[in-house]
Amino acid sequence: MKFYNSIFIIFSGFLSQSNIVLSEDPPLPPWYPLKPWEITSLRAHNPAKSPYDANATSLELTISNPYWIPAGPAPHASGGGYVAFDKSTATCDVHWKEDAQTPYGNLKATCNSTQTASTRAEWNITINQIHDDPAHYMDLSFSLAYHLYAYGQDMYKLMSGYVHVQVGENLDGGCDEDGLCSYSLKNESTPLLVQPTLQECRLACG
Repeated sequence: MKFYNSIFIIFSGFLSQSNIVLSEDPPLPPWYPLKPWEITSLRAHNPAKSPYDANATSLELTISNPYWIPAGPAPHASGGGYVAFDKSTATCDVHWKEDAQTPYGNLKATCNSTQTASTRAEWNITINQIHDDPAHYMDLSFSLAYHLYAYGQDMYKLMSGYVHVQVGENLDGGCDEDGLCSYSLKNESTPLLVQPTLQECRLACG
């Protein structure tokens, strides 16, 4: 069976050994444990004073998984090793009004992400908190679900990650005299790293 370039196969001769591996899987490749995701841009606008309209608060950011991740074992007849999920980049653009009907932590949105012929990537963002006074910070959570069907197998992984951003640490910005607060990622903090953890998995779970 032949797979095109969109499916990346790591052959068993280049694999390193691991002590934590499912018995039915080959040894895990050297990119375990999971490497950090990267936030390369972030902009936020948040009115500190009410009332304000339904879409006054906004958050725009770009996040990526810049690494191949093993999806499942390839048959020995095809060279062995692993089939891998492709790298993925997503743009999250969220507009809302924080109120009793949309409290932080319940505000979730789907991000627009790159897709390939072999891999379906689904990114989501959860805005846990945006705080403007006296400290200026945001708490954000992300999830990435990968799907790939190959060699008669439905390969799947769900990962999640969390990041805290704060003015004076990795954010620039603040609030003006009209109560409009604006923030952006510091140049020296770019890319901002988000460490993912594996939540759900089928095949090559480690």
